[in-house]
Amino acid sequence: MSENKEGFVWRQPGSDTPVEWDWKTGKFTGEPEKPENSTEHIAEILYGEALRLYNEKRSKQALTLIEISIENSPQRPELHALEGVIYQDLRRFGDSEKSFRKALKLEPDSNEVLENYALMMYDWANSLNDKQKALEIITEAIEILAQTELDSEKFWYMKGSVLDCLGRKTESRICYLKAEKMDDEISELESQQEMLLNSKDTLINITGSQFYFGIEVFEKGMLVDLIKDTANEHDPDAIRVEIEGETVGFVANSEYTVIEGVKSASDIKKLNFKRAEIMFIYMDEYVIAKLV
Repeated sequence: MSENKEGFVWRQPGSDTPVEWDWKTGKFTGEPEKPENSTEHIAEILYGEALRLYNEKRSKQALTLIEISIENSPQRPELHALEGVIYQDLRRFGDSEKSFRKALKLEPDSNEVLENYALMMYDWANSLNDKQKALEIITEAIEILAQTELDSEKFWYMKGSVLDCLGRKTESRICYLKAEKMDDEISELESQQEMLLNSKDTLINITGSQFYFGIEVFEKGMLVDLIKDTANEHDPDAIRVEIEGETVGFVANSEYTVIEGVKSASDIKKLNFKRAEIMFIYMDEYVIAKLV
């Protein structure tokens, strides 16, 4: 095979007659009489040329050839897979997805196709400003990835980042932990989340510790004093948290600090309480305690 200014030429096996691809017409010229397997042979030639053009960063030309290759041999999964990769390079992700699905329909267990499909979905999610759509796509990418041996670290990091943008911090943290393969920490976090959502105790979140002695002063099982701070000029419902007479924080009482599963200072102000027991530190940020 050789390439001329307009395209490339090739000779069929057993023939001395050159066949030339004309980019202007999108057809072969000077084509000799075709043997029975000529369509398969044409498909193979075009596939090779499309792959070469793609590797040379000439994806628009590669797309033309792979489309004609598929017309000649639509049952070959590698042709649809290459089309998917080329569409990906052209940032036509929806078309790329369709091509990969066709390839997998023909060869469902192809590890190479599954890996390339997952990588395309990663690029697609990464390109989107619509974070909800990005979440759907990266989630599907991870499902595809589970059928391969490809490392999933960057996929979980991206999903965590998208969830963080959507304000879903707990789910985001779990994704980051999955990226690091920290299974014990994931189990602990999920157990804490279950406790927050289903505990029969009255739970609170202690906030503002960074302005006093830090989160490090709190230990599981520790008892802290709760004092209604009615003179607080910023919040008449404020409840101060003390350890041995020293202020260590306040019961959370704003939309930015009250998390799902806990009561705010305003919620508990009429209850009869004096102390709380520290239960755990949630997500390295929230001090969770129960009224006692």
